[in-house]
Amino acid sequence: MIPAGVDVDDIADQLSVDGVAFSNPELALDDDLQARIADSLQPNHGIAVVDVFPDKIPDLRDLATTLQEQTGLDTVILQAPMRVSAVSNSYDRASIEAAEDSLPTGLDQVTLLNDFYATADHFSAPWLTILTLFFCVAAVAGWAGFRAATQKADTVRN
Repeated sequence: MIPAGVDVDDIADQLSVDGVAFSNPELALDDDLQARIADSLQPNHGIAVVDVFPDKIPDLRDLATTLQEQTGLDTVILQAPMRVSAVSNSYDRASIEAAEDSLPTGLDQVTLLNDFYATADHFSAPWLTILTLFFCVAAVAGWAGFRAATQKADTVRN
């Protein structure tokens, strides 16, 4: 559900221009601020800064999804006063959530983007640990099966 008080069409229009949008009208007209932020964006990404407190945090993801659909951007990062939410076609959900969770509230947008990209671009599952654990479990299960079979064979022989 889109949070009340958000002009989705206005924010989508701003995002379509340079990838930067503000719900605050004064900030939306600050060309210098917008240029600095736009320079920090990766291609086909956008950031929307909204001054709303939604009833539920997932409403922010709904808003980001709606903005992504309306603008055709690959990634939309949504900054609200209490949380950052993002949707993307190129980042997997785990990378996005790791980046969202790493960001404190109150960051300026350039710092937020740099920190978001630093986390999202370098996040990966610990595959070596997962594979090692899998092989250890398989080895223990194989050993236990072998031991049970040899004990059963010894019992049958006696």
